[in-house]
Amino acid sequence: MKKKKKLKQGIAVPLWLKRSLRLIEGLSPELGMRVAAHIFSKPIKFKLPEKERIALEHCQSGVLEVKEINETIGCFEWKNKGEKVLLAHGWSGRGTQLYAIAESLHKNGYHVISFDAPAHGKSTGKITNMLQWGAAIKALNNRYGPFDIYIGHSLGSMAILKYCEGVSNIKKIVTIGSGDQMRTIFDNFILSVGLKPRTSKRMKAYFEEKYNININEYDASHVVRNQQTPTLIIHDEDDQDIDVSSAKSIHDQHPNASLFITKGLGHRRILRDQRVIQKILSFIQAS
Repeated sequence: MKKKKKLKQGIAVPLWLKRSLRLIEGLSPELGMRVAAHIFSKPIKFKLPEKERIALEHCQSGVLEVKEINETIGCFEWKNKGEKVLLAHGWSGRGTQLYAIAESLHKNGYHVISFDAPAHGKSTGKITNMLQWGAAIKALNNRYGPFDIYIGHSLGSMAILKYCEGVSNIKKIVTIGSGDQMRTIFDNFILSVGLKPRTSKRMKAYFEEKYNININEYDASHVVRNQQTPTLIIHDEDDQDIDVSSAKSIHDQHPNASLFITKGLGHRRILRDQRVIQKILSFIQAS
């Protein structure tokens, strides 16, 4: 029986950090959990690739104040007269990561908005979470919307699905490489930094108390159960960050979704694949 791949939280964790966290956890499980929670909430910023730098020359860049969280986010706009589309990148990503999708949509008449999530790219903040992403999406909708179509990658997909849970006037949603269960994300992060499984439960309780939420209610397969918006779920069989089983789980719970599985594209190259982009165009253009 094939063993399921685990969802990973970005890049490999340095050995010195694992040892330090284990030492702190051994001295104080509570302190170890809090340090881990801070690291968990802090995205990594990577150097902007040349292709994304070029893409910036073809759009209008700006900033938007998100008063609800007291942060400012970077925004990227490909203006046009057609339907409005919001793009949301994944954890430790950037709004320009979806440039190939944005440019293709723009060429086909769509008005496209992308953004750097809080604590990502050009946006302010050092730590973030899905609640802040939701606040950012709400502010973007108020400034540039209403959006007709939402397209997300990875955690951006989960944030979009959660935001759209209570919105009824959306025409189409597309998710690419979406995660599913928050518990799995917590468990695999704790595993990746070498801490004990019970620290994951402790961290989950910590976030639930801090933000007064039930984390399970942010599971993608949970929030889609009553959504009627036509949704295209895209995932690659060889995704090493998020197992394809997440897409299948979301699809199984969604009353109005279709599933498109690719092979050999992984978690990020899928964003630039022309067959995937054409599938997205065909889906959102269909009546």
